[in-house]
Amino acid sequence: MITRKYKVNFTLESRKDKKTGALLTDNTPILMSVTYSGQRLWFYTGYRADREKWIDKLDDERIQRLKKNTFNKDNISASIINARLTELESVVNDLFVDLGKETPTIERLREAIREKLNEDVSDPKELNLFDYFDKYIADSKVSEGRKKQLKSTKTHFKNFADSKGLKLTFDKCTPVLLSEFERYLRREPEKKDTDKKNKERQRSRNTIVGILSRLRAFFSYSVSQKWTVTIPFKEFSIEPEVYGDPIYLLKEERDALFNAVIENERLSRVRDMFVLQCFIGCRVGDFVKLRKSNIIDGFIHYVPSKTQDENQKVCKIPLSEKARAIIAKYDLPDGSLVPFITDQRYNFYLKELFEVVDLKRPVVRMNPLTRQNETVPLHSIASSHMARRTFIGLLHKTVKNEIIASMSGHVENSKAFHRYYKVDEESQKDAIKTIE
Repeated sequence: MITRKYKVNFTLESRKDKKTGALLTDNTPILMSVTYSGQRLWFYTGYRADREKWIDKLDDERIQRLKKNTFNKDNISASIINARLTELESVVNDLFVDLGKETPTIERLREAIREKLNEDVSDPKELNLFDYFDKYIADSKVSEGRKKQLKSTKTHFKNFADSKGLKLTFDKCTPVLLSEFERYLRREPEKKDTDKKNKERQRSRNTIVGILSRLRAFFSYSVSQKWTVTIPFKEFSIEPEVYGDPIYLLKEERDALFNAVIENERLSRVRDMFVLQCFIGCRVGDFVKLRKSNIIDGFIHYVPSKTQDENQKVCKIPLSEKARAIIAKYDLPDGSLVPFITDQRYNFYLKELFEVVDLKRPVVRMNPLTRQNETVPLHSIASSHMARRTFIGLLHKTVKNEIIASMSGHVENSKAFHRYYKVDEESQKDAIKTIE
């Protein structure tokens, strides 16, 4: 009988410490891998072992067993564990003889092995796709902010799987399933916290693109680690992110906000927070971490969290007189520059603040859901990121990108700067004056 070519190996899982990134050596799961027809099945053997007791080679012959006369942390002897590995290898050999020319899916092979072993197909000890996602997050050398995004992506994908009653494995992730996931993201409302209650809104198309892109990165990493050969994104395309022109405050509007007399103490503090961010220009996640100890010789010093693991470049921003005046108003126990609040409340209160101080000029923005241009009042789209855009927008006409980037934390050749190159009305008026 003609049988498929296949190879069986046993190995200790390459799990790493979440804090140090070092390879774990104690009580590590023993996995069986079965490679065939361009596919690879990973199967948990049911036992764990210390790396120092594991033999991968002996006299140039692959043995992949535990050292004799040793025990694992559960006090199970090497003879029992090695017998299990021999049994698994024998089961796989028998299966491929029975299968002949048939090429089973990874899931079908896993079920067949368990059937042969008389074990529950839903064995909870088996590593599933989301276990591997956790490993991917732990292994990723990225900022905490990026890891938070990866965890969110995993949660979205798991919620989708749970809603369909699926126990997801790599081989179940097909282009069709990804299309269903994308439709799920479009339908599922996105929760946004406010000071009063949770508000739900439809998720923007760029947000969905970001989720799918991070999921694609997980699959690419899984292939590189030989966890799977499944790459459903080969036949599933992700549309590009699309952004409209950046909307930011004019210098006159920023200064009017700075000078406004605001009786409401809560909104007055939010005003100080926003205007100070306009003069520092960092992302809100970095902004709320700043303390007076970050001020050295009249400059704010900080390392942007978004790129801190890739580029340890320190941003240095000289403090303007207005920025100094705002900071001087507060003497907080933890050394914060101003009384910070949560991102959600910050964005919610900003819309109220802008309306109170009459920052309502009509602006044209790209609708994040339809990607069509629409005219809206400025106050309705006020956000913390508008402060960062104001910092960059007011500089870009007269200051070189390299100088702005040294203060804003943008990486070299950042695409973000290209959005500020649209000729504004004021520049057009100045140009006409030259020919009057």
